[in-house]
Amino acid sequence: MRRSHAGAALLVVAIVALAGCAQDVVTQMKKSATVRSQVMTAIASDPVYASDITQQMVANDSVRTRVVDTMLLDPRVAQYVLARIGTNPDAVDYLVARMETIRKALAQAR
Repeated sequence: MRRSHAGAALLVVAIVALAGCAQDVVTQMKKSATVRSQVMTAIASDPVYASDITQQMVANDSVRTRVVDTMLLDPRVAQYVLARIGTNPDAVDYLVARMETIRKALAQAR
């Protein structure tokens, strides 16, 4: 494990330990905004952990929808996502091939 990963993991363990050894992390995160913020900051500060949690979130249909909707609500993020799609030939091919399906879904949503 790289030093930064070990440090972030140690930070999460320390936060959980300080939050109360008798309860699990999920319970502590639900009860304490401070613990929740500290755990999320530790995850967000490490690219590997951030990637891991993102993979888990987009693997779940309902969570994926919320993640994408949240991203598209931020104009800077939406612009970045569209720019990335535009520079990825596979993504462009995917969009072109599915454009009619996308149009129908958009029409139904309105």
